[in-house]
Amino acid sequence: MKRILLAAFFLSTGATHLFAQGYRGHDFWIAFPQNAVLEDNRKLELSLFITAETRTTGTIQNMMDSSIKPFSVEGGASVQVDIDTEIELCSSSLIEPKSLHITSDHDITLYVVSHRPASTDSYCAIPTDLLGTRYIATGYTALRNGPESFTSEATVVATQDNTLLTVHLTAPTLGGLSESLPKGRTAIFPLNRGEAVQLASSTREGGSDFTGTTFSATKPVAFFTGHRCAQVPPAITFCDMLLEEEPPESDWGRAFILTKFQSKDYYVARVVAGSKATNVFLDGKPVDTLEPGGYYEVDTLHSDAVITTSEPALVAQYATSASADEVKVGDPFMLIAVPNDRFIKEVTTTSVVNGFFDHYLNVVIPKDALSSLSIDDIIAGTGKDALWTNPLRESLAPGGNYLVLTFHVPEGRHLLRCAKPMAVYAYGFGSRGDNYDSYGHACGMRLGK
Repeated sequence: MKRILLAAFFLSTGATHLFAQGYRGHDFWIAFPQNAVLEDNRKLELSLFITAETRTTGTIQNMMDSSIKPFSVEGGASVQVDIDTEIELCSSSLIEPKSLHITSDHDITLYVVSHRPASTDSYCAIPTDLLGTRYIATGYTALRNGPESFTSEATVVATQDNTLLTVHLTAPTLGGLSESLPKGRTAIFPLNRGEAVQLASSTREGGSDFTGTTFSATKPVAFFTGHRCAQVPPAITFCDMLLEEEPPESDWGRAFILTKFQSKDYYVARVVAGSKATNVFLDGKPVDTLEPGGYYEVDTLHSDAVITTSEPALVAQYATSASADEVKVGDPFMLIAVPNDRFIKEVTTTSVVNGFFDHYLNVVIPKDALSSLSIDDIIAGTGKDALWTNPLRESLAPGGNYLVLTFHVPEGRHLLRCAKPMAVYAYGFGSRGDNYDSYGHACGMRLGK
């Protein structure tokens, strides 16, 4: 009864939007940045995973040809929709109508995955009404001794006609079908609704990494960042795609709890600044001062960590390459850390790959909220018939105010609720024949006012 009354209070006051929705919405613009270019392009698989709490119908419009694909999903379920691989962006600095517009009659949570054997990553899509106009890319170092095209990339999709996109480059771009652009160049791209432009960095001029490149638009745009196939750290084999949809700069934060990934010895993190004299602290100790577009990287994090900054910042977390661990588990993926003041009370997540994968959830909650955390309506740690609701790991994050829990969950859709706002990260590592593969993403956060 208490839970029902609490839900009614949130609905009546509008607080559901603040703490429960996360990235739930009914209108999305998405793109598929380029995955690693392999000889057999037929092995590429692009998919949407759609979850809903109410029976929902919707459409997926392909802006390349205006074709429309309908979908439906039952309440409390998820569906997978495979997408024609022709929509993948394979160019640099070229404007193309390669995007999807997804709409639905009720709110959905939308997960997007790009998969090749041994190169996979995913993101949770941000609804159109929560997009912004200014972003700063978070990429990674170019692949050592690999193809020149295995570099960082950033992609923008316009949601409205007559959108002007201004880009200040921290690295040169690849050439090809369009002119290559030098490091330091300011480029302007005129975009109409549904048009996308992808920029891929080049190793020319000593460049290789788009981290710190700014993207400013006159109207809201969707922004995707990552790498075509990165080794993390750069000297450790093997490479894998990095992919996330970034929140706008207006939704950055000053405090973040980073969580260790199951079965990995350590992880890597980057802190990107948007303001002058941004002081960065790791577990309370000062480690760097950054200027706009500058970043601090730490590549030896063996446990949960706390990042704080004097000005709003963006923090990315990277899983390491398989050879970083003796057990050869997984490969790199990237996720965007959720600021502590952007936590939410309810999250719907689902596995985004099929096959031989181990799927995990890392959950960050206030330490006094543990007894209220439920997964699929089972209070965590109490389900004798659902042992996966018992955490593999429970630790106190530095500072002592938050708990970090790791759950090994079965494939499929899961609903998490907590009396106090939390952060949820979903990730997976391949096993058996898929052991050099992985995916990972944050499962939404509170955006906007």
